[in-house]
Order: sequence, then C-alpha cells, then structure tokens
Amino acid sequence: MEELELPQAAAALARAPGQCAVECAPAQSAALLRAMRAAGLQPGVVFREDALYERLRAGEYLALFAGLSGHAERAAGAARAMELEDLLGQKISRLDEGQRRRVSLAREIAKAPDAFFLEEPLSGLKEREIGVVLQWLERVGEQGTPLICTTELSRSFYLLPGAHYRLDGQDLQLVENAADQSAPPEAQVEKIPARDGEKLLLFNPADIDYAESADGRSLVSVRGSCFACPLTLEELSARLERYGFFRCHRSYLVNMQKVEEIIRWTRNSYALRVKGGPEGGVPLSKGRVEEMKSLYRF
Repeated sequence: MEELELPQAAAALARAPGQCAVECAPAQSAALLRAMRAAGLQPGVVFREDALYERLRAGEYLALFAGLSGHAERAAGAARAMELEDLLGQKISRLDEGQRRRVSLAREIAKAPDAFFLEEPLSGLKEREIGVVLQWLERVGEQGTPLICTTELSRSFYLLPGAHYRLDGQDLQLVENAADQSAPPEAQVEKIPARDGEKLLLFNPADIDYAESADGRSLVSVRGSCFACPLTLEELSARLERYGFFRCHRSYLVNMQKVEEIIRWTRNSYALRVKGGPEGGVPLSKGRVEEMKSLYRF
C-alpha cells in the first residue's frame, strides 16, 4: 500500500493525548499509526485483519505475549477485561469472529502499552461483546491512556468514545460536536423516494425502520435492506417527524414504532435496538436521551 501523507491537523491528532475515533479509509488509518509512532508512542495495535496463532489455545496465546512484553502477571487481567475466562482453553482456530477480536484486544491489554491504536474495534462483535469492549474503552479513557480508534463504518464510529473526527483526503473535520443544521419547513408527504440501482422506489413512512447519513448521502433502512435516498437527513426529519420518527443522533433518524429497547453500553454510550435493525443498535446521542424520554413519556 502506498504511504499516504497526512494533513498537518491529522498528524497533530496522532500526537495528542486523550481518546478519539476517526472515520477514515484504510490508507489513512495506516498513516495515523505511523504518525503516532513518529511521536514517540509505542501503541498496542489491533489491525482490521489481525493475524492470530491458530494452533494455540486462547490462554496460551495471551500468556505468550504477556510474557514476551515482560508483564506475565497481566494475562489473567487482560482475559477478564475482555470476558474471555470461559474461552481460555479453546483453540483460537475454533473461535468465532467476535471472540477472536476480543482475544486480539486482550493481547494488547496484556502488553501494558503506553497507548492504543485500534482498527475496527467493534468489527464482528455480537451485542454483548460490543458492551464489553465499549466499557473497556471508557475505562481506558478515564485512565488517560492515549487511544485512537479508526473505522470505515458510520454506525461503529458514533458508538466509540472520545472526540469524533472524519478524515477525508486532506480534510480533517470534528463531527461529533458540530451543531445540527436547522430543518426546513415541514412538508406534506405520503411517500419517501429511494433508489435500488436504476429503480425508483416509493416507501410508506411506516415501512422505514431508520434513516442515516453516511459518506455525504442519505440511506433508508426498510426490513433490513438499505436504499439510497435523494433527501437529506434534515429533509427526512422534517417530513417524517409527524409519523413518529425521532432524530436520535446527528446522523440518524429512527422510527420509534420499531424501537424495542434503549441499550446503555456505558455511562456515555447509548443505542436503540430496532426491530430487524443492526446488531449493535442505532446510535443514540447522550444529549437526546432526556429529550426522547420527555417526548415519549417514559
């Protein structure tokens, strides 16, 4: 892969203390890691495609890396942090994707690094596992350990703790604290347009599970499938509010008729479980929890 030169602001981000999540392409993620190392940090790293020793048992694998780093006593604590105690006797080759991701994270915890750099830390995780990892990430932040998480997935991006940045080419944008734009005046509508290839589809509002803004375009999810929509999220919000939709996040709009549960991953990380929706739920901004409770009287 050709080495990418980071914009100055992103290079500074890699040297900064604290915790952040960066939505970016793989080449930019690699450049951020190089910048972090150039700043003198030796982070514990979990890659998007992380190789493991398939023939070892999970416990043997963690003990090996803890010992090599001079922290043999940390292997057990790392396993507890990722709730791997019941899997330590299993061969890594027999673990599923989420279990393997937790083993990778525990490996780096056992090394006691001075920082962490994690690519797609929520990739392949089941719902319970997402909670385990997010709670650990929050503890890392409370300890003041520098940590950068990178992802290409908007849904994962908004669940991750810390400041949120989008790195697109040479443009680094702080996105989590940006103010929402004002919605246009309410418009009369009965159908929401969307496209499936060359086909123009028209959906009833009640059929839409949620809508999201990703990579500069809007998507609507209908019965587990996503379709491109020509309307902005602000326009969708204005049109769908009367049908029981709630702007649960700057980048998400959810049909409250489809919401089954509010998930509290950590003190600062929430999601909404939507019927037929994604495994980790639809992100819910902490600042909108009370608004939602007041609006829907629960």
